Amino acid sequence: MLRSAVYCCFGKFKAIASTPLLVTTLLIFVTIFCQVSYADNSQPLSGFAAALQATLAHNPAVKGKQAEVNAKVYNVDSAKAGRYPTLSVQANNLNDNVDQGTLRLDQPLWAFGKIDTAIEQAQASVTADQWQLLQVKRQLLEETAVAYANIDGIRQRELIAKNNNAEHQRLHQRISRRSKGQLASEADVRLSYSRLLQARTQLQRLQGELLVAHTGLHALTQINVDTHEAVDLTLAALPSLAEVNRLAKVNSANIHFKHQQLAVVKLTVKSEKLASSPTIYFRVEHDVFDHGAFVDETRVGLAFESSFEGLGLVAYGRVNGAKSRLEAAKYDLSVALNELSRKVNTLMINRRVQNDLKYSQGLTVEAVEATMASFLRQYETGRKSWVEVLNTQRELTETRLLFSQIKSQWLSLSLKLAAIIGSLDEPAGLISHE
Repeated sequence: MLRSAVYCCFGKFKAIASTPLLVTTLLIFVTIFCQVSYADNSQPLSGFAAALQATLAHNPAVKGKQAEVNAKVYNVDSAKAGRYPTLSVQANNLNDNVDQGTLRLDQPLWAFGKIDTAIEQAQASVTADQWQLLQVKRQLLEETAVAYANIDGIRQRELIAKNNNAEHQRLHQRISRRSKGQLASEADVRLSYSRLLQARTQLQRLQGELLVAHTGLHALTQINVDTHEAVDLTLAALPSLAEVNRLAKVNSANIHFKHQQLAVVKLTVKSEKLASSPTIYFRVEHDVFDHGAFVDETRVGLAFESSFEGLGLVAYGRVNGAKSRLEAAKYDLSVALNELSRKVNTLMINRRVQNDLKYSQGLTVEAVEATMASFLRQYETGRKSWVEVLNTQRELTETRLLFSQIKSQWLSLSLKLAAIIGSLDEPAGLISHE
């Protein structure tokens, strides 16, 4: 469509584009037209879900862990290749004036479970890394959700600061007019102006915090995301404490990872025990150098091989080491379960506290707003001084900012718990490993 439009424009100007100036003008017009046509394609993604999806799609931590999973998949292919024949070549000149060489082909017939155990161990390791990848994704989703909620909270406090700045500007202008009418002193004007400067400073500080918060979010998403859309509060709705604990244990990628690590170590113990067991091969050998007249160059038969390194003491030590690692993996799983329970309980308690604070602080804001409205009416009739009005305005702003901060903290805690129990997987487009 764009190409047709350019050709159309070029056809209209072809007749008059006979001078360098007209050609240059035509090129500028086409360039501007192309820039405008493609402007819509560069618009950033928008919304909370878009931020979560961008993190999973672009964050280097996810890509790095995915590369590790892919590497473990190749280990499975290598372990399965142990069932195939092994081709080896041996050559030497140890005998005087005689070169010896042998070409050997060994096909494993019975390895007493060594090959199958190696395959199971490689597959279990892949599954463990897949759970660890999900753990990395869930952690990034939690960080992204908190970063987005932080931006949303700062933007709400910025709006409060803007209203406060506008109110102080209005009060300063009113006091200045009263000063001209000899109803207020110059000190009154200077003090009101200082309060106005404080309001401006507060607004600038919040605007700086907003820029820093956007930088933190961009570090996670790696692309620009429009954050003006508020977080859907249905995502912050959580069940009871007991249900949250149950869902956390069921859906925790870290717990699944620890369980899978335990399975890997168990297979390691089994592999070390089988390491000294024999292997039966179907063997084909062919001599490639200096054969005698009556020597058969090709030999076929069964071969039985077993190795006891260090008279078996090396294998014994490795088995004991693997058993110790198995014991450590069991304790590691217990620690992970205990840490998950502690984290969930702590977040739920803090969330409940913030919810109670949110209710009480909301009542405080309503009371101060009513006081401020009353003081303004009394100020108009001369029953309240401008100092009382300014002090009440500052108190109202502080209570509003604290109320907004409490709501933002409650939302952050709720989203952390939602990430732990897997509620953010669907808006993020995350398909968990099973």
